[in-house]
Amino acid sequence: MPELLAYPRVLFDFGAAGSIGAELAGLGVRRPLLLTDAGLVEHGVAKRVLDALPADIEATLFDGIPPNPTVAGVVAAAEAWREHGCDGVLAVGGGSVMDSGKAVRVAVTHDGPFIDYLRDPGRITAAVAPLVTVPTTAGTGAEITMGGGIHPDSTTRGLGLRSVHIKPDLAICDPELTLTLPPALTAATGMDAFGHCLEAYLAKKADPPGAAVALDGIRRVVRYVERAAADGSDREARWHMQMAALQGGIAIYRGLGPVHALANTFGDADLHHGMLVTVSAPAVIRFYEGKLDPELAEIAAAMGLSGKPDVARGIEDLNARLGLPASLREMGYDKTDLDDMSADAAASHFNLTARAVPTLDEYRRIVSDVLG
Repeated sequence: MPELLAYPRVLFDFGAAGSIGAELAGLGVRRPLLLTDAGLVEHGVAKRVLDALPADIEATLFDGIPPNPTVAGVVAAAEAWREHGCDGVLAVGGGSVMDSGKAVRVAVTHDGPFIDYLRDPGRITAAVAPLVTVPTTAGTGAEITMGGGIHPDSTTRGLGLRSVHIKPDLAICDPELTLTLPPALTAATGMDAFGHCLEAYLAKKADPPGAAVALDGIRRVVRYVERAAADGSDREARWHMQMAALQGGIAIYRGLGPVHALANTFGDADLHHGMLVTVSAPAVIRFYEGKLDPELAEIAAAMGLSGKPDVARGIEDLNARLGLPASLREMGYDKTDLDDMSADAAASHFNLTARAVPTLDEYRRIVSDVLG
C-alpha cells in the first residue's frame, strides 16, 4: 500500500507573516536565527519580518546565504547560531535560504562536519533544531519539502540533502512578501513551480491526490504567471502564484525526474535554478512523446492548449512571452563536455522516481537540445 506522507503545517494568506512571533513562541523558540540573504536585507524584507516580532523574541540576523546554497554558508550560519545562543531557525527567503535552513537545523544539533551528513543523509536523526520557513518568492516549494540541494562549494554540483527529519515544522506563506519581486525573478520562480508540478505529475508514484494537486498547479501558473510578472502589485495574481509554488512543493512528494536531473547537472554554474528547470523541460517533454502520451494530453489540457497537444511548444511559447531564455547558451552557459554532462544527468537520483528514464545516449541528445 503506498504511503501518503504528511506535509508540514502551513499558514497561508496576505498578512500571515504577522503571526511569526506567536508561532515561534509556540515552538518554544525565543532566540531565532533569522536566516536570509543580502538582497532581502537591502530591499527591506528582512526588516519587515524583524519589526513584526514581539519584544520578547530576540532574533539574530544572518544574511550570508549565497544564491546557490553552499556548505560554507551553512557552516557560517551555524557559527552565528552558536555565538548568539540561538534556539531555532527562521528561514526567510527563496529556495536557497530555505534549503540552507534545513541544513543548519542539522549542523547545529549533530556532531562532526556537516558535509558528512550531506554525503550520507541517512545519518540525520530526529534531534534537529526547530525550523520555520517564510518564502519570499513563489516558485521553489522548499517551504514544505523534506529535501534540498547544497553545493559542497561554489563551483561544484549540488548534493541532495533528503530526510524526513529536515522537513520544516511550519511554513508561513504570505503573498505580501512577494509583491516587490522583480519581473524576471517572478517569471523564473513561477516557471520553477510549473516545473515541479509538471515533473511530479509525470512521476511513477501512485498518489492520485498529489497528481490532482500537480495538475491544478500547472493550470494556476499558466493562468497567472504572466499577470504577476507584468504587474507585481496584482494581489490576485501574487496570491495564486504563491499557491502554485506551495502546490509544487506538495507535488514534489510524488518525486521528480529528468528535468531536475539536468537542472542539477547544469547547476554547477552560477545560474538560476528556476530558469534551468524551465529551459530543460521542453527537451525532456519531447523525449516523453510517444511514451507518456495520455499524461501529456492531461498536461496540455491543464495548460489550455488547443489543437494537437504540444506541451513542449506550449512551454517554449510561455517562456518566450515571459522573456525567459530558450537555451543554456542564451543563459551564458559555456561548458562543452557533452559526455560529462550526459553521464552526470544519467546518474542522477532524480531518475529513480521518473516514469520513463532516458538512456545515456538519449540523455546526450536531450543535453544537446537544451544547450541550443
